[in-house]
Amino acid sequence: MKPLAIAVPVVLLFAGCAAYHAQHGTIDHNSARTEEAARALPADPVAVASFTAEPLALQQSLLLEQIDHFREELKADGKYDCCVKPACRQCALTAGECHCRQVIDANGPCCGECTQSWVEGKGNTAGVDREKVLEHLGCLRELYDKKTPDGVTPPGQKKPDGKQ
Repeated sequence: MKPLAIAVPVVLLFAGCAAYHAQHGTIDHNSARTEEAARALPADPVAVASFTAEPLALQQSLLLEQIDHFREELKADGKYDCCVKPACRQCALTAGECHCRQVIDANGPCCGECTQSWVEGKGNTAGVDREKVLEHLGCLRELYDKKTPDGVTPPGQKKPDGKQ
């Protein structure tokens, strides 16, 4: 029984890879990609059926692995320059590229996932002040500050004793 239990996930992994390459093999890697354009690509019904038959936890794991692989391909093509570490997935899914680092260097707002990462202290851009990035939250920043429990210093602000 054990060989069969090992073989099934391996076969599904290869089927997933084949589906990924079939869907992304004909894409012009030099053109801008959008979520709408990605949805227009036909999906392999056999791969979709084998994927949806898997438990939800495995589906999530496979999806995250594929998104991360896609993000690395974009990075290798010079189309993914994220401002946080680990890099966001939102830009890969919605735009097929990430230029959040250039945007915040020009004092503009980054994507929502990057903004959340900056809130959590995961900014990864030299010379960029975290509070400057978070200024783009506007009234959302005020709501965020109001959600901070009494007696707890919000991230990125000095504690009453002067320490961070």
